[in-house]
Order: sequence, then structure tokens, then C-alpha cells
Amino acid sequence: MSLARGKTATSATKGLLDKDVELPKGPQDSVSALRWSPVADHLAVASWDGRVYIYDATNSTSTDTIKGVAAFTAGAPCLDCDFSKDGTMAAGAAADKKIHVMHLQSGQTLTLEGHTAPVRAVRFVDVPSANAPIIASGSWDKTVRYWDLRQPQPVATLQLPERVYAMDAAGPHLVAVAADHHLHFANLHTNPVQVWKSLKSPLSAQTRCVSLCAGGTRWAVGSIEGRVAAQVVEEKDKSLASLTFKCHREPSPTTKNQTDVYAVNAICYSPSHKDVVATAGSDSNCVIWDVHTRTRLRTLPKASGPITALSFNRDGFTLAFAAGYDWSKGYMHHKPGTEKIVLHRFAEALK
Repeated sequence: MSLARGKTATSATKGLLDKDVELPKGPQDSVSALRWSPVADHLAVASWDGRVYIYDATNSTSTDTIKGVAAFTAGAPCLDCDFSKDGTMAAGAAADKKIHVMHLQSGQTLTLEGHTAPVRAVRFVDVPSANAPIIASGSWDKTVRYWDLRQPQPVATLQLPERVYAMDAAGPHLVAVAADHHLHFANLHTNPVQVWKSLKSPLSAQTRCVSLCAGGTRWAVGSIEGRVAAQVVEEKDKSLASLTFKCHREPSPTTKNQTDVYAVNAICYSPSHKDVVATAGSDSNCVIWDVHTRTRLRTLPKASGPITALSFNRDGFTLAFAAGYDWSKGYMHHKPGTEKIVLHRFAEALK
């Protein structure tokens, strides 16, 4: 089904500021992931140029007031990034089969090695039994590995039937979307190394991205065919009916009665409301949805190119998105230097 386009939440209408703020120039290639610190307005940026950049956006009134405060090099394309729960560390997942971690205050870095294929996703996760910060990494080697930073080798491994295409974690849950077209869930509080639930994706095409809401009670996925699905994790939770809808589609400018379909490259729940989801696509659009009322809340101004990543900050007042080339048309269409990271600020959290 398509979500209603005419209904717009009042808070979204009056909460939108007129001007976006672009971050200072940093990545020299497409941005693969954006992640905000859970304790500060610091933004981590993973790029295909092989680096993870850290920005301080505490004062984000203009480009000049946003500072690049750190960067660390993986030596291979970085496919994902994340902050530790206390905001003191940042991690990057890289195509060199490694996880690269930086202690932001000291600038010291360490490398975690153990995967046998590129690492697609990384998250700092809450595993109460560990009594230490734990990193979960999802790889094309068909595993999710758990790392205690006090040890050089993974402390546990979750075996999956196929390669990890996307992964997220929140509250007690970790979800990995694999090449077998299934979502595989692990309970981090009871048994992180066992899949306790596997669901076939309700979307018919390849899944590109996944997000869990704050607390980990809901999930949402986006596919290459311009569709999104959102559901609850626990069947006993009746707060959201199963939902799938078309998005990131536009009338063809050259062919009458034809619709061009664009991939959903990124999806993210707002931390301030479990009903609000943002999606970004190869059509250069970022759209905010209410999955409970099944309405489109807002379409942001069209970006300068395909949007490759997005992320809400910790209070839901700022949405960061990255525009650049998404490699959908091959290397011959890549134009270096077109990458932009933009902060879209709301006067109040969407709800």
C-alpha cells in the first residue's frame, strides 16, 4: 500500500527550520554510514575513502561552527560506524575484514581481527553478562562476532546461514539482515550467540538497510525496489500492525505512464518517538513517516544527489544525511568531490 500524502502532522509543519547546515568538507568518497553519539552532538561518518570522521556539531548554526575533531584510517573502504554507549570510543567496519576502534580523548587506535570477509556492520551492544563494552560486527563471512576490547580475539560468534547485508541493535535485540532474504534476531540479554527468531523479509527484493527503534521493540527495512516494511519484534506486542508501503518512486521524465523506482539506501527510527521513521533513497529524497497513522509527515528538500546514509541525533531534533554517488550506475558515473553531509534541524522533535 502507499501511505497517505495529504496528511501532515502539525508538529512537523511548524517544526521545520528554513535552512539546512552543511558540514565542512571531509570524506573524499561516498559516505556509507552516519551515526550520532548517544551522549553528545558528535557525528561519526564512515566513508569509502577508508576513513571514519568525527564531527562536533554542538553548535551547528553554520558550516563554520561545526568542527572536525578526529579521524582514523582503516586503509580500506569503511562500510559502517558507531559510538560506544558513553561516547568515548568510535568504531568502523571495513572491507579489510577488520574493525577499527579509536579512543577519542587520547586518539589511540586498535584493530580487531578475526573475520574472514569484509565487515559490513558494527554496533556497540548491551550484553549484561559481559561486564564490559561489547562490539558486535556483522560480516560477509556469515557471522556476527562479539568483541570484548580487553581481548584481541572475538569472545563469541553468532553463526548465520548467509552474508550480513545490514545490521542494527537496540535494547536487548540485535537484528541481522542476511543474503538469504531473512531477518535474524538474537537476544543480547539471554543468549547472544543463538538466533531466537528468523523472519522472511516481507519485501520481495534485496534488503538494503534495517533499523530498530529505541528499546528494540520494532524494526523497519528498506529494499532496492523502493519499498519499506515495519513490524514489531515480539508477536505479543500489538502496538504496530504489519506494514509495507511503496516509496522513493517518481514519474518517469521521459516515458509516459511509467514510474521510476529508486533504492531505499538508508532507514532510521527517531529516538524520540517509536512511530517516526526516516527513509532516504537514490532519488535524492529524504522522507519522514509516521508508521502508526500510516502518513507521510515530511519530504525534505531534494538533495544534490542520491542520499546514501542518514541518522537522527540523540534527541530527535536533528537529522543528518549524506548525499553523493551510490554506485548504482557503475564506476564510470562516479564524480569525486560531490559528497555532502547536511544537518536538518527541527524546532521540536517530530511526534
